[in-house]
Amino acid sequence: MSRLLLTGLLALLALAAGVQAFGEVHAAFVDPSLRSWAVACYLLLKTAVVAAFSVFVLVREPSRRPSRDPVAFAACAIAIAAVVVLQRPSDSAATALVLAGEMVTLVSFGWLLVSVLALGRCFGVLPEVRGLVTRGPYRLVRHPVYLGELGACAGLVLASPTSWNAGVAAAFAVAQATRMQLEERALIGEFAEYAGYAARTPRLFPRLGGAAIVRRIPRGALLLVSLSVTVLALAPGVQATLKAPAPLAPSSGARVALLPAFAWSAIPGADSYEFQIAADAGFNAPVLGTGQDRFFTKNTRATLRKTVPNGTYWWRVRAVDKRGRVSRWSQGSSFRKAWTAAAALQSPANGSAVSYPLTPLKLGWSPVPGAAKYLVSIATDPLLGSLVGGRAVETTATSFTRAGALAPGTYYWGITPLDAQGNRGSSSEVWSFVWLWPSATTPRFADLVGEPEVVDPQFSWDAVPGAARYEVEVNSSRDFAPGSRVCCSTLAIGSSLSPTNVFRDNTYYWRVRAFDPEGNAGLWSGGPQFAKTFDKVPPVQGTSIKNMRMRDNLSDPGTDVDPAAPGYQTEVPIARWDPVPGAASYEVEVTPFDVGLGFCNWSSTLRWQVRTAVTSWSPLGFGLRARPPFGNPSSVAQDFVNLALNQPYCVRVRARSDRDSTYNEIYGDYTELDNQDGTGWAFQWTGYPAGGSCTPSCNAGYLGSGDYVLPAAGSTVTQTPLLTWRPLAGRASYFVIVAKDPSFTNIVDYAFTQVPAYAPRTSNNPTTYPDETTSYYWVVLPAVQANGDGAVGNPLLGAPSRFDKQSIPPTLLGPPQGSIELGQPTFRWTNALGARRYRVQVAQDPSFGNPIDDLLTDATAYTSNTTYPADTALYWRVRADDENLIGLNWSATGTFQKRLPAPVPNSTNPIRGDFVPTWTWDSIIGAVSYDVSADLPDGTHRDITSLRTAALTPILMYGTGLFHWRVRANFPKAGFGTVPGPYSSTLPFTRTIGEPGGAHADASRNRLLLSWEPKPGVKRYKVQISSRADFAMNVEEVLTDNTSYAPTLTQPAYLAHSPLFWRVAGVDEGNNVGDYIPAQRIGAAKRMRLTANGRPARRRSTRITVTVRESTGAPLRGATVRASGAGMRPRAVRTGRTGKAVLTVRPTRRGTITYRATKAGYAPAVVTARVR
Repeated sequence: MSRLLLTGLLALLALAAGVQAFGEVHAAFVDPSLRSWAVACYLLLKTAVVAAFSVFVLVREPSRRPSRDPVAFAACAIAIAAVVVLQRPSDSAATALVLAGEMVTLVSFGWLLVSVLALGRCFGVLPEVRGLVTRGPYRLVRHPVYLGELGACAGLVLASPTSWNAGVAAAFAVAQATRMQLEERALIGEFAEYAGYAARTPRLFPRLGGAAIVRRIPRGALLLVSLSVTVLALAPGVQATLKAPAPLAPSSGARVALLPAFAWSAIPGADSYEFQIAADAGFNAPVLGTGQDRFFTKNTRATLRKTVPNGTYWWRVRAVDKRGRVSRWSQGSSFRKAWTAAAALQSPANGSAVSYPLTPLKLGWSPVPGAAKYLVSIATDPLLGSLVGGRAVETTATSFTRAGALAPGTYYWGITPLDAQGNRGSSSEVWSFVWLWPSATTPRFADLVGEPEVVDPQFSWDAVPGAARYEVEVNSSRDFAPGSRVCCSTLAIGSSLSPTNVFRDNTYYWRVRAFDPEGNAGLWSGGPQFAKTFDKVPPVQGTSIKNMRMRDNLSDPGTDVDPAAPGYQTEVPIARWDPVPGAASYEVEVTPFDVGLGFCNWSSTLRWQVRTAVTSWSPLGFGLRARPPFGNPSSVAQDFVNLALNQPYCVRVRARSDRDSTYNEIYGDYTELDNQDGTGWAFQWTGYPAGGSCTPSCNAGYLGSGDYVLPAAGSTVTQTPLLTWRPLAGRASYFVIVAKDPSFTNIVDYAFTQVPAYAPRTSNNPTTYPDETTSYYWVVLPAVQANGDGAVGNPLLGAPSRFDKQSIPPTLLGPPQGSIELGQPTFRWTNALGARRYRVQVAQDPSFGNPIDDLLTDATAYTSNTTYPADTALYWRVRADDENLIGLNWSATGTFQKRLPAPVPNSTNPIRGDFVPTWTWDSIIGAVSYDVSADLPDGTHRDITSLRTAALTPILMYGTGLFHWRVRANFPKAGFGTVPGPYSSTLPFTRTIGEPGGAHADASRNRLLLSWEPKPGVKRYKVQISSRADFAMNVEEVLTDNTSYAPTLTQPAYLAHSPLFWRVAGVDEGNNVGDYIPAQRIGAAKRMRLTANGRPARRRSTRITVTVRESTGAPLRGATVRASGAGMRPRAVRTGRTGKAVLTVRPTRRGTITYRATKAGYAPAVVTARVR
């Protein structure tokens, strides 16, 4: 099992080494060099060695002497661990040492592979005896495997000569020496011939014996060693041929605002250069990542494609020849990037006032070279610590309009530029502005009802620009103490308010203030104080209850049954009065008159104190003991106080309106019934009426049709009516039933009385009847006994009477029928008698199936607290709810239209430009926000919503071309939400991204640097290099954050020396490319190759054939070849179609003749010849 596990482990290691070796071989083919091939060969040999280990462990011979020595296990563990913990060479390590160490390792692994293959099935990890091998490498030394391992370790230490690696190598050597000793001890014990073998064969290092030793070395090992020695001998010489480049720019310690281009001197023999930049002098802190801050180039100029934060950086470069040999690194040169340019704040002026909303807040500043974006910080403190909104806002523009409103006060702002990678630059100075909101207004008060009994307050004020809502406070304390506040909890969106709840009688103070869309409160504006009264004397003239009188079941006023006696005597006491405007019900008190004391006993326990919605009172029956004679009603109205025979009674009544917001009762003044007869009481009851027979035709025990008095049969009443009838002889009590159907299955009221009259109520609460388009039916069932016993029980035999109940609905007062409302409409209507409250509905359909507004109010006016849809027919109606909150008849339907204004863009808005624009429009009173709708040049659409001020500067604007924009205002709904108004007309804006300026190409034989000036408003730049002026095919197309670009010159187009063209354009945040600069030619001319055949001699004429070819080897026709020097007269000849020119030269002295070839579009070529 252990053998299989070890085999599997070694096989996995071999697979991993093989994958790594494959990658290095591929890299060596792509970028061939001595070192890359050395590393590739080393990994291939490593793979072969580990694979051989795994195979031989699997097929090895069985152990003849198994090892259980702990020292052996420890030595193996130390050796394995030492190999793992060896450190790799650092980037700053000397190149010669690294290369020498790699070569030693390569040779050692070759020797190790040969040795393992020779050992074969006798291989083992522990010092166990599996066989004796004396052939191959074992003819030279007894432990060739250990020699290979020690050599490989020595090579790794040579490549990285650190103290750590030296210590690890020492531990490795001790472990291997221990393993060798243990193995030899085991072999001597197992094989007798091993002692002789050991005597003639060295342990680790072969003896130097001239040709004899060479014959004993295996041919493969001899070949590997020879190659390695040759390479090691030549490597230092090769290294010495390349000098380290000398840095030229930026100078060491330089301070730069933007990342510079890096320049160094050209090195003879260099094929390329390796450039590196880091954030530390030891080059252990890469800046941008793989391929970005360390790369190879054939250019003697280098640039980075991304920006870096401010700080100190180090850079260096080394030369590389065609065979991969490298020079020393140049001395690390430092520079400090200090992007310290700050934005210059421009508007508004420092400390100036911004009046919301008529003056939009527009912050402006100058562009900063190298900035892609800006951070706009607005705070409440000069250190910008308490930022409005909790964070700064990013924008690509050089102006900023805040979407939200601010609370009045002083604010501070500053700008911080950001480069393309988000690195911060220097912050600007801090300026301040004062946010003002002229929110004071002029409040007004009106009483909407003309009757003195009622005060129906309406609060109004001038609309405040920039206000989204208004708060109205009504308080009974002049100092507006919180505990004395009575109104109002709902914020209004219009410029008037009618409280939806009535107030208790008092003197009130009120004020109003505006809130902006962000909820910031404006100034309080105090309105005139007012007195709230309900049916009080004064201001009501005379009595609070008008025309209060006594009547009976047959006549009004009633008939005095004993005219000779003082006062008013009656058998059927009914108190009656006129309705009070604003009253929903009444409180009636009837109490005995104390004759002995001479006044009304209002504290008597035998008094009536009841509430009724009918403008009449009559006593209900007392002492009901019998069951109801018809049906099974849940309750029967009755009293718990009875009339006393010949007892005088006092009556007083007061009106009752709706309750206030905390359900407190609102009463008027009492009016006590005084018959002006000096008695001091209202009536004296003399007993129940005797009654008579029923009117024909009638059924026995029932009333006839002529016995029903009020209301008249078939009549229409506007309020719940008083019911009276003629008494029936022999009957002491009556049951009154009111139903909605003639069969009396839908009963609405059931009462018990002992007088022939019934003013609907219960003992405690009022009773009201809903309005019906069909009739009400009512019948009286007489009973023999006063307690209700002996009653007849068939309503159909009682000649039921009927009446119609149709209240008079309110009359609409405004808005006028069919009107167009520009602001928030105020609905007004007349007061309805008996109304406790009103329900107002507004809808888009005349059937009011889905109302927009459906609200309740105690007032006779309502100002809309939501914004209705614009330019469509709207319908509204109102109805009264009676004391029991039963809805009465709807009013007629009113119609109107709501027109929402559209913003008007300012004529000064820009229509084109190389910038992010600011669009402005007129502020609309009542609008809470604005939406800007923009159509982009690419056909897409964007909506920018909830702008609080009438201005917009987009923080991002992608693309170039024609933008179309329009704006609309949003108006508030009740509670939350908005209703949009119509859009303005559509306006165009053509956005451009102009070409960068200052484009320049610095080109020569060994350098190419393209540069340009920073362009405001762009994030990065796109550079294109092409062999064609139309850029149909590009050699390179790169994006860079910086304002210069140095190609690596590795593409074949650079090597062909053909004319090249370049151009650059700005790219915005959305990767939209702006306008390119005109194509510019890079000054690289074609090259010629020149050869001269013939040997000139002094004072002799010699024919010389000069051949001119292009760099591709093709003959070049039309080139001018000029010969001069060595005292001869200059001669010039043109080449023919074969590229050859024949000259006859006659030098007059020794020296050098120069042959120079020229042609337009080609770089001159020169060749020289010595004169014999």
